[in-house]
Amino acid sequence: MNIRNIAELAGCSPSTVSRVLAGKSSSIQISSETKEKILAVCREHDYEPSIHASRFFSNKSGTIGFLTPAGEKLEDDNLARVMSTVYAELPGLGYRMLPLAMNSEFVSGQEYLRLFRRKEIDALMIWGVAGNAVWIDELAARELPFILLTNRYKNHLSVFCDDVFGIKHMISHCQSRGAKSFVYISVGSGDCCERRRQAFCDAIPNGSRQIIAGGMSVEDGEKAAAQVISKRPDAAICGNDRLAIGLIKGLLAAGLKVPDDILVTGADNIELAEYCGVPLTTFDQMATSCARKALELLMKRLKNGKNPQSAIIKPQLCIRDSA
Repeated sequence: MNIRNIAELAGCSPSTVSRVLAGKSSSIQISSETKEKILAVCREHDYEPSIHASRFFSNKSGTIGFLTPAGEKLEDDNLARVMSTVYAELPGLGYRMLPLAMNSEFVSGQEYLRLFRRKEIDALMIWGVAGNAVWIDELAARELPFILLTNRYKNHLSVFCDDVFGIKHMISHCQSRGAKSFVYISVGSGDCCERRRQAFCDAIPNGSRQIIAGGMSVEDGEKAAAQVISKRPDAAICGNDRLAIGLIKGLLAAGLKVPDDILVTGADNIELAEYCGVPLTTFDQMATSCARKALELLMKRLKNGKNPQSAIIKPQLCIRDSA
């Protein structure tokens, strides 16, 4: 079966069949009776229009690529929230989501360009880009639609949480509880991680701050406990919640009390933060709000062909027992 066969059986023109199957609004009115005849013929003959033909004629795929780092960062709680939101809301905007992994082959093989050339995607959402990502400059130079989430890169269109606000308010809260000396446990690499570390350095004078190299996991936080104890700070500001939860575990195992002996804060507000041994003071990265804003801006970009302004989402403070 093809469109011409369907048109003959439905008693209409092939162009009418094409318009009905595409489901697009048009200045040419098509009666509900004609639409039902066309759809009835399609059902009777089990006909589905070719997605490749549709992409060829419309020059659109109806798909948004969602690009994430490969490896352990896929376990990030906020990434899960962002992807879940994008996956749930794209159908209402007329799109589907195509998950993609960012690895060396993706860049070296120029898959970021080939996806657009093959009309597999109409736009690209990029979560957690790190390092010298010159390939993003190439996307921009070719005026291909994309948006960055969580991490910024140069002045390209992005949506991210105001981590500086979050870290500084964690410090301010601890100071209101009497803390004078601080230690920061750093987390990973990338723009988001650097914003948090720099916010700590900017907020605390040299003589009152120390930085410990942490990592990403609960285990990394637990290993850092011995160093934190040796430095005897009033408060430990952790680069993410997993580090903070591991640190609390290590401190309690060493006989210290949280928050009586040391205040501990995190960042991200993962689900475990509220339910760990000592409920964690942290700030919410607002992943769902960031995802929705990114979709809003990306739809504007697809409609107008021009980039709107990037957006910064204010975090929500979560004050709990650990501080």
